[in-house]
Amino acid sequence: MLNKQQRLTKKEFNDVFEKGKPVHSDFLFAKILEINKKIPSKFSVSVPVKIEKKAVKRNLLRRRGYAIIRENLKNIKNGFSVIIIIKKGAEKLDFEEYKKEINKILKKTNLI
Repeated sequence: MLNKQQRLTKKEFNDVFEKGKPVHSDFLFAKILEINKKIPSKFSVSVPVKIEKKAVKRNLLRRRGYAIIRENLKNIKNGFSVIIIIKKGAEKLDFEEYKKEINKILKKTNLI
């Protein structure tokens, strides 16, 4: 899990979802919003119920997403709010493939 300072609040989540720039990959969808460059980037990982019915599996995917982001924090630029939403099919990926997808999204958005 990320530190509280690096996670989006509900209000920030709604702002990013409404105003953010969309970015797609095969298994992920992201919304990016540029904020103040002086503060560290903030993240949220969301797994819809449509993708995985069981809460245990949804939480596993969410925790894996946060773990991958935490590994990359030192390389990520400051000043962005990011929401990563899992698409259909991502629940079948193993950890390494999931890691490649998140890194692909981060590189597409020039955060790394």
